[in-house]
Amino acid sequence: MKSEYFKYAVPWLAAAGVLLVGALSWPYTVDDAFIVASYARNLWQHGSYGINPGQHSDGVTGPLWLLPFLLGEALGLDSVALGKIAGLLCSAAAAWLVVVRMRARSGGRLSGALSGLLLVTSPSLGTWGVGGLQTGAATLLLTIAWLAATERPGPRAVTLGTAIGALAWLRPEMAPVAAWLLWVVLMRRRSAGLRALGLAAALAALLLLLRLSFFDALLPLSYAAKGGSLGHGLRYVLTSTLLLSTGVGLGVCVLGAIAGGRDGPVLGVALLVHLLAVALAGGDWMPGYRLLVPVLPLYAVLCAGGLVRLWRRRGRFGPAFSLGLLSISLAAPLLDLATRPEELRKAAESQRVHGEALAVWLREHAGTVALVDIGYLGYRSGVRVVDLGALTDPELAAAPGGHLDKRVSAAWLRARGPDTLVLHSARPPRVGPGGELLELDGYPVERRVAAMAWVRREFRVVEVVPYAPGYHYLVMRISSAASESQ
Repeated sequence: MKSEYFKYAVPWLAAAGVLLVGALSWPYTVDDAFIVASYARNLWQHGSYGINPGQHSDGVTGPLWLLPFLLGEALGLDSVALGKIAGLLCSAAAAWLVVVRMRARSGGRLSGALSGLLLVTSPSLGTWGVGGLQTGAATLLLTIAWLAATERPGPRAVTLGTAIGALAWLRPEMAPVAAWLLWVVLMRRRSAGLRALGLAAALAALLLLLRLSFFDALLPLSYAAKGGSLGHGLRYVLTSTLLLSTGVGLGVCVLGAIAGGRDGPVLGVALLVHLLAVALAGGDWMPGYRLLVPVLPLYAVLCAGGLVRLWRRRGRFGPAFSLGLLSISLAAPLLDLATRPEELRKAAESQRVHGEALAVWLREHAGTVALVDIGYLGYRSGVRVVDLGALTDPELAAAPGGHLDKRVSAAWLRARGPDTLVLHSARPPRVGPGGELLELDGYPVERRVAAMAWVRREFRVVEVVPYAPGYHYLVMRISSAASESQ
């Protein structure tokens, strides 16, 4: 009887572990989540799809993720908190589904427990669940997709097609792994594969048609604004996999793919395809291997399968050898788990204290502010923003230059009429006695703005905010005479 209770408890323990990590990191919300919140607020209150009321731009990479934020606006609730709750519940549900599936296959209790342990000790599943972006939802949808594709006795075509079609509305870089799952089902059961393909293609085509109709583009603005290099993408994938698995866990995944029956190679290739897609997309600039989180369940399944194989096939030394590899695989994730929630809480405290004070100042003194960090400051202040990061501005997104390195022109900036600039500096900026900016250690696009003759002539520093270690905000205001002449 006790073993039966334990059998049903393991999936819930895995989900509870993810919820606990998310709860420990709850105060943290990534800045881009407030961009989604601004879009939802403007859409609900003003009927405009943009970062500012009346603006029209495709600045939300995954428009499906607007739903929990719109629900918050409709109900008069905190839309950001509702998005965080939805993301965390999706992450926990993905962990629950994985452990349930593993316990139903070969390896039973051992593989289920190992997969749950691997998921809970990877802090990104919980921390990105509460980050406020669509990572948790994308993880759940991909998990549902590969579970449906490998279901026995046959794939669940409608579930697979719906999940993959919905993924297109959340994360475009997941198209390759979705295509691989559809191809596998097509090869195994043609009729089921065609049904799944038709449904997924219809949902994806609807998104592309809407983008083409409203924005004259097939891809979201983030593709042009954040496009990274292959070198950065490869470094991102290498660093992320080391942080996720200490390197050893990824090697165990190879064994899990080889020895995992007919589904092992399918999941192994799916994991590899996504890693290559992320590398080709140029990686990411956010902490905690965000773009790899949706394949964490795949990693857990393959690694657990490889460990179970070693446990059973190496005689009396098998369990010790398997546990040794497990310990090494968990070393980096456990270190990450021990430090990341506290780091995120400190970041959230800086946002709450310094960010909120700056947002209040902007609300009282600024009309239009140009800055890179448009999310929290723009949402909390309510002022009109000029997006120097190009995430929500089609004209700047199309300009030459990479992420935070756009070739912004003085004519472009002046036409948008900012009366305030908020620039970041890694070191305390040097300011002259008359408020003139002498030195700024900011992003390339910020340094270009600060070097413009128009800015140097007409803007003066009014405040320097020590936001966080290695992160200072420099607030510049336009002179009264220059403001009146605009």
